[in-house]
Amino acid sequence: MQPENRMLIDCGGFCTQHANKRLLGKVKRTLVNKFHSVHALEAWLQLKGIRYDTWGKENSKSLRNLWQELEAGEVQLKESPPLRVVEVVQIIIQRGNNILVEAEQEFMNGQRRFRNQPPSEKVKPGETIEEAACRCLQEELGISPEAIALNLASHRQHQANTNSISYPGLPSQYNFHVLEAAVSGLPDCTFWRDNHTTDLVDPVKRHRWVWQPREDVQFIGGDP
Repeated sequence: MQPENRMLIDCGGFCTQHANKRLLGKVKRTLVNKFHSVHALEAWLQLKGIRYDTWGKENSKSLRNLWQELEAGEVQLKESPPLRVVEVVQIIIQRGNNILVEAEQEFMNGQRRFRNQPPSEKVKPGETIEEAACRCLQEELGISPEAIALNLASHRQHQANTNSISYPGLPSQYNFHVLEAAVSGLPDCTFWRDNHTTDLVDPVKRHRWVWQPREDVQFIGGDP
């Protein structure tokens, strides 16, 4: 007899068997601001008194990166007060007492930034939480869908309002969707993986991954 309400799915089976069945559903969003160019966004930031002259250095992304995210519908900008709103899926992969953490990113331009976050990805328009989670692990870890099993029963949500790490000085609201997952084929030690996305918006070339005790991870908004 099959157990009822089975909530563990592999991404390979999900991509084929659940293509028309939304287990966790899509994220509702309303696009508030549209900018016809990066210069229009720049003018809006100046009007709102948000400085961006340090963006694109050290741990931050550039002004063009923000405009590309807006164009792709990956983020929203609310008008009053200015607020960047991001829907994020975050995946917890545990091995013993440690969880997998993205320690560092290397951008296409050679810029490096430190993260200390579990695998995380913006949810795209029209995408479900499961689809975003599978895409995240495939793109950032180079894992095949068959090696990923998402625990849908572990799904939980929390919200964090903070200054943006990617765009310092821009107030941001992160709506997190947290899922636990079992992933096979991962190394036991620190490792690098190339970013396998075809998305032109993503500036990341590769990721450095480490296993860390949960208490050492700097979760945005606290441990979920």
